[in-house]
Amino acid sequence: MKKALALLLVLMLALPLAALGETLTAEAPGFGGAVSVSLTVEDGKITAAEITGDAETPEVGGAALEPLAEQLVAAGNADIDGVAGATFTSSAVREAAAAALAQAGGAETAAAALTDGEYTAEAIGFDRAVTDKVTVTIADGRIAKIAFGDNCGSTPPMLDTVQNTLFPRIIENQSTGVDSLTGATVTSNAAKQAIDDCLTQAGADLSAFHAIPEKKGGEEEITTQVLVIGMGGSGTYAALRTAESGAQVLAIEKQARYGGTTALTSEIESINPPRIKEQYNNGEDFCDAAAMRQAWSDYVEGDAKEDIIDLFFENSGPALDWLALDHGAMFDFEPQAGFTETDVYKVKFQWYPNKDERTPGAPTYGYNKAEIASYFDRLVKDFTDLGGQYMLETEAYELIVEDGKCTGVKARNLADGTEYTIHADAVVIATGGFLGNPEMTEKYLSDEYFPLKGEWKIYGSYRNDGKMIQSAIDNGAATYNIGMPPEVHMSGTTDFINALDYGFEIHTVEGALDFNTGREPIWTVADLPLIMGVSSNSLAVATNGKRFTGEPGIAMLDPWIAGPNYYSIWSTEQIDGIVNEGLKVDVIGPAVGFLGHRGSIPSGVPLPEAYDVLNIAIDRGYVFKADTIEALAEQIGVDPAALSETVTTYNGYCEAGEDAEFGKPASDLVKIGEGPYYAIKMASYSYNTVAGLDIDAQFRVLNTEGQPIEGLYALGSDSAGVLFTEKKPYVTFGGANNGWALTSAYVAGPIIAEYVGAAK
Repeated sequence: MKKALALLLVLMLALPLAALGETLTAEAPGFGGAVSVSLTVEDGKITAAEITGDAETPEVGGAALEPLAEQLVAAGNADIDGVAGATFTSSAVREAAAAALAQAGGAETAAAALTDGEYTAEAIGFDRAVTDKVTVTIADGRIAKIAFGDNCGSTPPMLDTVQNTLFPRIIENQSTGVDSLTGATVTSNAAKQAIDDCLTQAGADLSAFHAIPEKKGGEEEITTQVLVIGMGGSGTYAALRTAESGAQVLAIEKQARYGGTTALTSEIESINPPRIKEQYNNGEDFCDAAAMRQAWSDYVEGDAKEDIIDLFFENSGPALDWLALDHGAMFDFEPQAGFTETDVYKVKFQWYPNKDERTPGAPTYGYNKAEIASYFDRLVKDFTDLGGQYMLETEAYELIVEDGKCTGVKARNLADGTEYTIHADAVVIATGGFLGNPEMTEKYLSDEYFPLKGEWKIYGSYRNDGKMIQSAIDNGAATYNIGMPPEVHMSGTTDFINALDYGFEIHTVEGALDFNTGREPIWTVADLPLIMGVSSNSLAVATNGKRFTGEPGIAMLDPWIAGPNYYSIWSTEQIDGIVNEGLKVDVIGPAVGFLGHRGSIPSGVPLPEAYDVLNIAIDRGYVFKADTIEALAEQIGVDPAALSETVTTYNGYCEAGEDAEFGKPASDLVKIGEGPYYAIKMASYSYNTVAGLDIDAQFRVLNTEGQPIEGLYALGSDSAGVLFTEKKPYVTFGGANNGWALTSAYVAGPIIAEYVGAAK
């Protein structure tokens, strides 16, 4: 990239200079889409710069746009350093700025001159410790073949999606300027970065290979009996079940893959599936369903719809029988209990394989994401064998409602820009909630019981943006418990440091197996802020400066109590201890299993690089430092008096050896010592929202007067609020949201087929 940029800059110096104050604009592909750079040039130098990149990640690439504009003006040209951690956005700005400056002398993009051969390169993708490897074959001066190599860091489903969809588009267009794939953005961008490296090795002027192809556009009309919007768990199940029931079904999915968030999860809740218990439990019940039903009712305090809870209890068993025994989605048929001491009911069926056979005492789950993806392949094949049709990268954005009846949707193909009007007798909303829409989470999540409003971090799809939920509301649909807490199973830092980017050593835990990647686990000091922020011996405070839970719960079950964010407070005295003696506790659980480099730093290992890591995190904007607690509070926007009182009270608990507020074990009570002081910005990472539209027991969306909107149905996360309460998080029996995704689809399929007159 630097060689190509240098050549372009030399070319520019030999050309006539831009006119005084001339504005020049160009664009280049960034992380999420096109990045546009507009420059004001005087006497050959940049005097003003404006950068737009609406598709860039707000907290990374989006946050880098202003600093990058400042760098362009300071340098006067396109040869800028870029912003650490925003590699793709920085590269796009450099390239777009160079292309804009080239316009001053009428320069044209140089023709490609590639040397035939096979070239390899790598880039950091979804895994922060293991790169994605790419091989590019150049033949007759053109890109002829692209393939991933072995031992890539991204998961097989993401690699397959990029291999099968993105690579052919790059070859067809001879450009890495094609859009990254929705649902596989990180893997797409890593691949494009590696491909650019290969092209540079082959002698390319990269600007010749970054053209952004024009989308064909156009309009089309489609007619079907049933339209299913979304092909995550509930949508895929519903499409298959409805097609089995005799209906003509079209399913559309905005991502470039099916499976959605369900394919990232670990288990499905099912209550005594009758055929499975006959085959695997001698016909005996796995749990006391009546006792669990009462526990559920007690938990929701009368706020749920009792008839729909009954529907769930009666049908979740047959639904799992259907999925596993009729369609080959494999599970461990020895169900587990839930997460807390009161959740004794064995209803949590884990995707298979789910055990690490290599490691004695390993947890009852294992690396299985490739297998889960294969199960969805089978489900979709069963669907298409029945005549079902589906379209990926196709986003529905507006319901068509005429005289109170839903008759279809407006949709578009995200890859080629085609606009669709899809006419349907029944429309099924199965879009995975609205957590990816900050405007909706600010509007609909409730602060009545907990501070839930605001923008949430997601472990899953940021594309679950609730467009169809909002469109239904705009057409008179009612909501039910929509303000309840999202489904949160972990917490983590708001940003991360890649060890490979900053030269921190990566340590391998030999002989063990990482349940999330299938490789030997690793750890690195680069994850220190994450580990500190979820440690049981830390001090965690909400954005009001007060403790909100006993810290042993912040790694998994309790972070949501603080809302989207909380802060972990540390003193220099504590950090000095980490430098010299290492961490005092071992941190395990989802926070370190799914985030960062996916491995916990072992306790008792001195970490002399601790301050180096924290200083990088300060530069990246998610760790803060001040000489006093009050000054630290000012930095993080917390009431200084409240934070000071919290620290004083907490230190008193530490000295007394008893946490009078939350009962934290004395062994985890570590005093906040001498400053300077540090605050680590943490986030509650959620899979999705679990409440949305109001429905009846036939899954028909109800309007604000309690009457069905004819032809409109809602399943899975888009309607799960009917089972819960806004006063508490969704139940912790284990796999409840996935259980509802499956059960709602299983029951609704025949109902919808009957409605459109196609039931067998």
